[in-house]
Amino acid sequence: MSPKPHLRENGIGFLRRLLGGGEPDTGAEIQSGAADGTPSHSEGVVSGEPLATPTAPRRGAVAACPYCATLLDPAPERGRLCPRCRRRIVVRRVDGRRVLLTEEALDVFEAERDRETKERDWTGERRRWLGLAKGVSAPVNRVARLAAVPPSEAVVVASRDLYLAAAERAVRTARRSKRWGEVAWIRRQQAAAMYRASGSAIPPPDEIVTLHRAWSEAALRSFVGVGAQVELVAAGCCAICERDNGRAFRIADELRAQRLPHEGCPKGLCPCDWWPVPGATARGRRVRRRASPGADPVPAPLPEPRSGASP
Repeated sequence: MSPKPHLRENGIGFLRRLLGGGEPDTGAEIQSGAADGTPSHSEGVVSGEPLATPTAPRRGAVAACPYCATLLDPAPERGRLCPRCRRRIVVRRVDGRRVLLTEEALDVFEAERDRETKERDWTGERRRWLGLAKGVSAPVNRVARLAAVPPSEAVVVASRDLYLAAAERAVRTARRSKRWGEVAWIRRQQAAAMYRASGSAIPPPDEIVTLHRAWSEAALRSFVGVGAQVELVAAGCCAICERDNGRAFRIADELRAQRLPHEGCPKGLCPCDWWPVPGATARGRRVRRRASPGADPVPAPLPEPRSGASP
């Protein structure tokens, strides 16, 4: 017979408190048999009187069998059979504490631990996407609404979509105003975030490479007013990138056929960057040169006589 619903709920609540680091509730113990070792009709988690020893004993403390409450001294370090009821005791650890479980309670324990692990991951991913969304002026009310709901996979996807939509709007606005430096910053941040979310595969997916090259194009365009060339800085990335480190390239050539990210870079999206190379002469207003005091004066040209005029 399967455990009663309210008994299973008591077990889940107990395991949540256990995984959360709180003190276990001695009013709900994990057991599947009576104190005399005879099996009960509802194996699993049952409520009853507190046992003489805690379920999560300290190091060196005496433990109790979760089935029949027989004292175990020393407490088991790994799974073993109870010396009295001969049923297998499952040993797990939570934050360094030893937890004794029945085999029937193991599925509930593992499911609860898996749920808490996923919730931590979802919380971190949501925080990262919403932080990026704030940086590109996403709607404040939507950011606050997503931050307030319980974490889930759907919330993470919604947070990512909110950031991507806001990033595209910011890029379109910056491109219309030819703010290429801003476009470059958004695209590089977007490429890095998407690359991390994709699992950082090597080589990177095509859509990630496209975003990275969009950063490179915008960065090159932002240097057009400084000079006609840029320097590639590899920052000690790898041997492939080091071949181009310190070399100067024409901006017009790189806009036609971009080399970043380097093909075969072991870091996937290599951290290489463009630095502007100022032109040899700066364009500016021409200034009339003044003659030095010691120089001979240059005579002014004589006016040519007009035709028909008398001498």
